[in-house]
Amino acid sequence: VAYHNWAHGWSVAHAMFVLLNSTDIFDPSESLALFISCICHDLDHRGKNNAYMKNMSTPLAAIYSTSVMEHHHFNQTVTILQQDGHNILKSMTSDEYKKALSAIKHCILATDLALARMAGLCAEGTFDIKEIEHRKLLQGILMTGCDLIASAKPWSIQTETVKVIFEEFYEQGDAERINGKDPIPMMDRMKAHELPQMQVGFMRGICVPCYDAIATVIPEVSKLRDQCEYNAKMWEQLAEEQKKEDEAK
Repeated sequence: VAYHNWAHGWSVAHAMFVLLNSTDIFDPSESLALFISCICHDLDHRGKNNAYMKNMSTPLAAIYSTSVMEHHHFNQTVTILQQDGHNILKSMTSDEYKKALSAIKHCILATDLALARMAGLCAEGTFDIKEIEHRKLLQGILMTGCDLIASAKPWSIQTETVKVIFEEFYEQGDAERINGKDPIPMMDRMKAHELPQMQVGFMRGICVPCYDAIATVIPEVSKLRDQCEYNAKMWEQLAEEQKKEDEAK
């Protein structure tokens, strides 16, 4: 798998490790759950998204009705924890273990749907870290922020990572085309010239708002927001250049 492999899992976990060392918002058990969730959040990824799994009627799609791959990633996590010598949570009490697994499941299943609610709470100034639901929202947003960490890394790393991500996307598009389905533009290698514009939409629609929301609660994360903003502007420049090239043709 081009992108969703061990290197990605390590990168996401590293981002969470650095972030957790920048704040004391979470207690040790919450921090452990967040860190484990990052390492395991894409376990056994097939290089294909949920839409592909459903459209191709894959066995996994038959097992899970929603969030197909996310449920699979969590179940893979549990499977590993149950193997001899692999249960790093075995010293916990029964209640602690259940709480940890519940937190890990929540984090792995966390989706971008939480972003709009979190952003709204921050904008209204009503976010309260002591409220359980708000804490869970923050955890979900942190998972998203770490998952998208390449968007907040130096431009040279951002561009190289995007190339790898889109190669995986194009491989899915190729598979869809072979099966008689038209891939969406993002997965269509015939539309690779539109990549900068697609990145602008992604950065402005998801990445920047995500780091904005996190930075409101954890100011130390503002450097990620700033780098993400810089990268978004760079993509906008490339998109503008591509537009002029297209018009010239």
